[in-house]
Amino acid sequence: MKVGRKLKKPEKLNLVPILDSVFIFIFFLLMSAQFVDVFEIGSSLPMTKEAKDQKDEKDPLNLTLEITKEQVVVKSGLRSPRSRSFASTQTKEIKEYLTELKRQNPKENTMILKTDPKVPFQNLVSLIDNTQMPKDSKDKLFEQIVFDNSGVK
Repeated sequence: MKVGRKLKKPEKLNLVPILDSVFIFIFFLLMSAQFVDVFEIGSSLPMTKEAKDQKDEKDPLNLTLEITKEQVVVKSGLRSPRSRSFASTQTKEIKEYLTELKRQNPKENTMILKTDPKVPFQNLVSLIDNTQMPKDSKDKLFEQIVFDNSGVK
């Protein structure tokens, strides 16, 4: 005895619910993304430059400014480090000290800034502006400024 079987046609997949959920997920991702405002400091200096082989017997200056809300510590020297502390309001004295360091090391042009995260950005920018030479002056202080985000220890 033969049992009659009917062949069923395979049903087509209904992709509409899946596509709806994908579009909702994309919309959710776009709306939950954090949009960050990026601020930049205007500079006429190039971002990169070629390093030349320099064989100086003199130690590099390795000038580092550690900036907190209360004070600015200026450190210099690699093998025999020197440091001097200033109150954060003594911008004139800091500028005079940096000018003296530049006079002693005319080829050096890099300054490293280590800042406490609690220092307001506007205070940092005003300190940088106050420690630079006037624009009409031919002499430049430390043109290349490197921000060290490891913070003050």
